[in-house]
Order: sequence, then C-alpha cells, then structure tokens
Amino acid sequence: MIPDLVIFDCDGVIVDSEGPTCDAIAKNLTGFGFPLDKAGVHELFVGQTLHDIHRAGRERGLTLPDNWVSDLYAEMFEVLGQGVPLSDGVIDLFDALEAQGTRIAIASNGAIDKMRVTLSPYGLFDRLKDRMYSGHVQEPKPKAGMLVAAMKQANASPVRTFMIDDSTAGAGAAVAAGTQFIGYSEHGGADKLEPLGVDIAYSMADLHARLVK
Repeated sequence: MIPDLVIFDCDGVIVDSEGPTCDAIAKNLTGFGFPLDKAGVHELFVGQTLHDIHRAGRERGLTLPDNWVSDLYAEMFEVLGQGVPLSDGVIDLFDALEAQGTRIAIASNGAIDKMRVTLSPYGLFDRLKDRMYSGHVQEPKPKAGMLVAAMKQANASPVRTFMIDDSTAGAGAAVAAGTQFIGYSEHGGADKLEPLGVDIAYSMADLHARLVK
C-alpha cells in the first residue's frame, strides 16, 4: 500500500534536537529548585509542550513566572541556533515519498518558531511550512487535532495515513485520529514505546523500507 500521507514529528524524528532541548529545560528547572539532568527531562516530559511543563512545574510547587515559556524559548533558540543535525536520510525519504505521490506533513507539540530555527538551515521550513502543525496553535498531541487537520489538507484517508513519532503522545494522537503509527527511536525512547506494542523504526532507512513501494 502506498500511503496517502505520512505525518512526522519534528524533535527527535526529523532533527536530533532532543538532547540540547532537554538540557536547556533541565538547567532552567534546576535553577528554580527542581534538580534534573536532560535524561530526567526526557523521562518526565517527552512529547509535552512547554505550557504542559510550566503547569506541571507549578503543580510541583515551583515558582515559575508567567513568562516562563517565552523566556525558556529564548534560551532554547540560542542553543538551537548553533545548529542541530538532521536525522540521517530524512531528506532522501521525503523525496522518495513525494515521488510516489505520498504527501508529507509535520505535527509537533513544539512552536512554529522553534521549527523555523531547526529546519531552516536545511531548506525544510520553507519546503513544509504550509503543511506544518504546532501544538501551540492546534490541540497538542495526544489529541487528534493536528493529525485530522493534516489529513483534511492532504485529502488523505486515516487508514492510509501514518504518524511517525518518538513519543507516547504521538502514539495516542494516532489512535485518536484513526491513523497507523510507527514509533521512531533512532535517538532513543524505545523504552517508552515498546510497552505500547507498536511497530518501531530505528532509522530513516527502516522507514524507507516500510513506506516507499
């Protein structure tokens, strides 16, 4: 089956940005009295928006200011602006999917401005900006809103649509939207996905073999 549409998460799938992103969050929260390293951030918050983390921090008793999200994004953009690597083979996969008539889109719980910083150096922000969905604009994963919007734009059937994500939130969104799901674990996270019993790919070459006919 040639898919109608393949929807990709951004951080940890298209770009290997989870490490510097989690490190920035860890340093910030440690400064507010919640000692964490980047592995701890990934364990607690992977797949969540910064607004989710802000709310969770306050529930833990941290005195996070109202402008915490915007301030942290400024810190993260400074780090990400130094460059983050693409997952090896992702552009080749995009080209092959589109060559067979499969549409591609992005559905990320991160902000559009963050994707602009990480994807622009590779020409991917301009290539995909009209097919890019953010949990800061639409309902974040695990809700289905971004995936439903992407399928509507692409005129795609849910059963012929795949969601590629490294988080349980992405898996939940796929279930809610009725799409197929492939977990992605090139950069880690298989321990979270394996208990779900989902199919997992460990590289873009793995995805190419499954999605390109």
